[in-house]
Amino acid sequence: MSNTPLKTQIEIVKAHLMTGATITTWDAYRLYQITCLAQRIHDLRTAGLVIQSEMVKHNKKWFALYWLDEQTLLESELSNSEVN
Repeated sequence: MSNTPLKTQIEIVKAHLMTGATITTWDAYRLYQITCLAQRIHDLRTAGLVIQSEMVKHNKKWFALYWLDEQTLLESELSNSEVN
């Protein structure tokens, strides 16, 4: 089994979060065909990314909503502006 798809999924989820957007399991599947979002979030957290989460209820079903904390986004913007 190759690690390439996992790395790609991690990069996709990270790029999505870095835009400041939230993501749910449904978003990950609908937008990127990623079926194991919780594992990718775990991988990103293990790599040091500070990801916030909250359980929310929609249509009588509970699911996790993930987003990056403001400090992480600010640090990313600062590092990107320094490069330009």
